[in-house]
Amino acid sequence: MEDQTDLVTRWRYLRGLLIEQLDALESGALQMHSNEVNISIQAISKLKTNVAEFDALIARSQAR
Repeated sequence: MEDQTDLVTRWRYLRGLLIEQLDALESGALQMHSNEVNISIQAISKLKTNVAEFDALIARSQAR
């Protein structure tokens, strides 16, 4: 079973991958084609905000 340290380490790795891909989408280096999924700059910004909020949640949990 994973402990909190393992989960945080995994989250940081996955977070890094996600941020890299979102940055590439924003810059135009990566393009995504979709029929019905919103991949607009606003959607990318919202994902980045959600990641930052989750980071803050983890930080508060670790501070306890």
